[in-house]
Amino acid sequence: MNNKTAIVVMVKYPRAGSVKTRLGRQIGMKKASELYCGFVRTLLATCRSTGFDVVISCHPDHLVSDYQEWLGNGVGFMIQKGADLGHKMQDAFEQSFALGFDRVILMGSDLPHLPGAVIEAAAQKTGACDVVIGPALDGGYYLVAMTKDHFFPDMFDDIPWSTANVLDITLEKLAAARRRVCLLKAMRDIDTLADLTAVSAETGLFVKSDPRETG
Repeated sequence: MNNKTAIVVMVKYPRAGSVKTRLGRQIGMKKASELYCGFVRTLLATCRSTGFDVVISCHPDHLVSDYQEWLGNGVGFMIQKGADLGHKMQDAFEQSFALGFDRVILMGSDLPHLPGAVIEAAAQKTGACDVVIGPALDGGYYLVAMTKDHFFPDMFDDIPWSTANVLDITLEKLAAARRRVCLLKAMRDIDTLADLTAVSAETGLFVKSDPRETG
């Protein structure tokens, strides 16, 4: 299974003011971008620990070479393509299948606290379900996994991204198409200072100092 499974992580280049802007408005854009770097590195270490191949889906506002310089070797790289988040997610699956992967686990980069066991469970559940989804506490989802045989690109169409209705509408669409869905444990994305504080309290991550900028 390892040789044909890809974990694809959607990543933005960590330029202050372009990543974690909601958090940045609370703690400062520079500190938010520094934290985001930590989020990505921590998550990638967890992904590598599963033994699956890891591919970075790079936001197109920077060159792949910039991402390679930042994140180094040991992972693959692809550029995000599409008019909105849904089309970018669909394209990430399609690019991965074209590379020869049979199973794709796609996730965002806002969950440095995501356990490797959840990723492994997502891979296992694709054997029993058409679509595996990790619900986020904000009403969206942090992970979606499918095999090539059960790929359902329509699930990414006409979704009001960045709203509290993303998961509910997605599940309705999947139910209407008679797709079997497995849900993973619900988890919190880190988008705000409240999220960061809650995750820090639960996991011990990112608690070395007050995250707010000073001066």
